[in-house]
Amino acid sequence: MKLKMKPARYRRFVYLAFITFGAALSLLPRRLVFLGLVVAEFVRLPLRERMYQAYFPYVTSHLAEHADYRYSTALSRRFYRASIHVLYRIGAYREVIESVRRETLRLDSPAVRYALVRSLFELGEFDEALDAAAGATDDDLIRIIDLAFHRAMLQIIDGDEAGALDALFWACRGSLHFFRPHQNIAARGSSRYFPNQIDVLSGAPGRLFDLCNFTGQRVTHVGRGELGTRLFERALDAQEELRQSPPLLSAELADLLRRLDVSLEELRLVPEEWATQIGHLGMLDILFRMRELRWWSGKAVIVARPGLIANDPFFRLFERFGQILVVGESISERTAHELLSLQRWYGLNFNACRLPDGRAVPWQEAGAIAIEQWEREGRPHPLREVYDQATNLADVAADGFRRLCSRYGMKPDDWYVCLHTRDAAHYFEFMGTGQTHRNAPIETSLEAIRLITSRGGWVIKLGGPKSPKLPPMERTIDYALSEFRSELMDVHLIRHARAFVGTTSGLTNVAVSFGIPCAIVNAITTDAQLWHANVRFALKHVRLRDGTTLTQRQLTSEPWRWRVFDAAVLGRNGAHPENNSSDEICHAVEEVLALAEGRSAEFEARYDTAGLLDRWKRSLALPYFYGPSRPSLAFLAKHEKTFLLNETGVAELCLGEP
Repeated sequence: MKLKMKPARYRRFVYLAFITFGAALSLLPRRLVFLGLVVAEFVRLPLRERMYQAYFPYVTSHLAEHADYRYSTALSRRFYRASIHVLYRIGAYREVIESVRRETLRLDSPAVRYALVRSLFELGEFDEALDAAAGATDDDLIRIIDLAFHRAMLQIIDGDEAGALDALFWACRGSLHFFRPHQNIAARGSSRYFPNQIDVLSGAPGRLFDLCNFTGQRVTHVGRGELGTRLFERALDAQEELRQSPPLLSAELADLLRRLDVSLEELRLVPEEWATQIGHLGMLDILFRMRELRWWSGKAVIVARPGLIANDPFFRLFERFGQILVVGESISERTAHELLSLQRWYGLNFNACRLPDGRAVPWQEAGAIAIEQWEREGRPHPLREVYDQATNLADVAADGFRRLCSRYGMKPDDWYVCLHTRDAAHYFEFMGTGQTHRNAPIETSLEAIRLITSRGGWVIKLGGPKSPKLPPMERTIDYALSEFRSELMDVHLIRHARAFVGTTSGLTNVAVSFGIPCAIVNAITTDAQLWHANVRFALKHVRLRDGTTLTQRQLTSEPWRWRVFDAAVLGRNGAHPENNSSDEICHAVEEVLALAEGRSAEFEARYDTAGLLDRWKRSLALPYFYGPSRPSLAFLAKHEKTFLLNETGVAELCLGEP
């Protein structure tokens, strides 16, 4: 009898297996491990790609500290092609570039060429990558589909649309999944895809829409996000071109739109990526506020898939703002397939937005500008109002809350603060790669917990079931690890909290949507933020190898703003984020408690508030980068001489009026 494992449990099992195997490899001599991996590649050992993936974070972390280290030896270089393949798969990109024999590349295997192209791409060296990819023959592009797609990305980065479409032709010929309509990787589409009539009819503009959206994300991933805006704007242009010729719909889809009372001219499609992560649902809140501000018009149709909705009760709050279609429930797979392909014509773009003046900017920048306008006009928090009116949700949640209180000895009318710290377990992240630099150890918040509880409050820790465990502490509930944890309870607890303490993670966006006063600590971000005026934040310090710390202006401008996106990119550039100290977190929490309790004036009297905030605003490369929120006053006062510098290295505190 075969035992079947649930998908979530299987992913957790695989994650733990990777961690264990990678950790075991990291204990052995690095060059010996590399030689073993090369031999595994040479003999085509099953699961070898999994082995490379498990070792990848350890290589990345090591190279961040020792950029000159080389894994290959005279012996391993005897297996030339296998060695090259393993080097690029474990993330030793510089060594790939040094090892490939450029003079014989035209005679070598397309796999070696792809390893070189991919390595140069991952390092953001796009001109050299394009030169390497340009030498590939049509036969090479047929044999290695990813080489064809990388050449398409590199040519669109270079502005060669005709060349990009030619390369994309070979990629689509080799794998039909390149016909999938694309806005954001967060849609989590399957690699298996069969194009429909609308995919084909979208033609060159449709291919450019998908390619520009994908490439714009990838350049951001490798630290070159300054190129992304132009690519996303080209996707918007392709969409406008497509709208000039509406496609012919199937009878089923045409009937669905009639029943929804939505014409093609009115249709504004909100595809899956807006619902797959809790932080993205916070973006969806701002998207509909933009409509209220008359930034866009039309009727929203929101498409989501069961099992991929980050928080269903929170998601259902949007039923008042648009038509929600759940694949397999309110819409068939076949009709959803066709409808989602219409996003090339009518999709609300996830990556960029045209402002009312016509300028295209990254979507989060537009969101930050929108939330500033929203609060200037004194508008309320729409989702909070919807949730408060949803008595069916409130009754269920209130009953669960009473049982939670009874279990831990908390009175229903006691005030509390929600706490959430981002950790690696939720997304099965590997250290030193991806978004791990956004994580923060729970230990940095223990003093803040004691501060809250000493004042008579409770602390309720949110998070996933594998989040780090809190030590036993008075008036503190590790709700994340309790039997009471549910999506609805997450939302209910945040809605009724006196304050929220979090990091730059998705749950923070729920608190922001509800207008809860927030202390955002250990914050680090490439994106402009959607934080409201009752947010106070403390940023992680990003320290360079020479001991200097990046300033506020550097963190909000090229090139460092874009390097901050990825932990590995930061490491390769000799930059290391440092967590906030306990006192920095406590001061931010203290300020937010004062704000929540109506004691802001009393708190701000301790500081030169007007002067500090004026100097901070002048240090920003983008004045709207954090929306209407602002840093903790204690954080600014502590670091103003190093943090608030302009581009010439002069402290902003010296630039005021005499």
